[in-house]
Amino acid sequence: MSSLSRTLTPPSDLHLQRHASGSDRFQFGPLEMTLMRLFFAVLVFFAIKWETGNLHPVKTDDEDAVGLARIFSLDFLIHLKPLVLWQIITILGLIAYVASMLPVVGLLPALFFTLCIGALNASQGAHNHSTQLVAMILLGQFLVYAVPLTMEKRGPKLTWLMPEDAVHRRALYVSLVIFAAAYVVCGWVKLDNSDWKWFGNVVPGLALELQKTNWSAYYDTLEPVPAALTSVVGLMNDHPTLARLFFGAGLLIELFAFLILLGRRWAFGYGLLIILMHLSISRLMQLDFWYHIVAALIFLVNVPGVKATFTKAKAR
Repeated sequence: MSSLSRTLTPPSDLHLQRHASGSDRFQFGPLEMTLMRLFFAVLVFFAIKWETGNLHPVKTDDEDAVGLARIFSLDFLIHLKPLVLWQIITILGLIAYVASMLPVVGLLPALFFTLCIGALNASQGAHNHSTQLVAMILLGQFLVYAVPLTMEKRGPKLTWLMPEDAVHRRALYVSLVIFAAAYVVCGWVKLDNSDWKWFGNVVPGLALELQKTNWSAYYDTLEPVPAALTSVVGLMNDHPTLARLFFGAGLLIELFAFLILLGRRWAFGYGLLIILMHLSISRLMQLDFWYHIVAALIFLVNVPGVKATFTKAKAR
């Protein structure tokens, strides 16, 4: 029970309780946090779908309009010029974010283009959620830096210009919470939309969809479907239990993603599981989630901090 309570305790409170509890599950070091911000800044920039010239206008009352596109017109983004200027402004803001100099302002351009261009793309009729995780993490970090509150002996303190390490840790913790919540919700929606009959009714049909997807790719590119892939899909069609095992494993990974919040080692192991799951999906279904994989490498696996992850924390 005490482990669960610590899991749900915000990092700021954990900081205050450090001497009482004897553990901080996500005590990232300054260099680790700087590198995580750097890698995330690069991911954010490339996740923005800058090429908007091929999009069509969307009215706020259109049936396909979603998100911000239902509140105000985003058509001005279709003719966003000069594009290089806006990209430079976004890069400069992200550099300020990485350098921990007024990050709430530095993240604004990236957040604006991520949300607005993302909403305009999603309002074209074809829904694509490959970059939504990055957008949610970006929004979560922005909100943390918007209220950079730290607790001191003299009382609460706000540090907008150069936030203290405690604020950066809180931003990273929020990123982990959003990451975990996104996967848990994804798994829950699968069960809820299928009236809890996902394993029995939906999974067997997914094997057939796999076959259709790969043959469709063949007709588009004329590249032969790998023999091994054909064999696996054939086995799944002939033996639905194999399909239930494969897709069921993915569902369980999603549903239990909250285990990420138990600590750095849990996050590391779960990050590897998520990466393996997405690589398998990419191989079998031709559905690539590279942004999710990179985000998992940054926040969960945390390559620069692997040594610290598996080194026993020193007594404080």
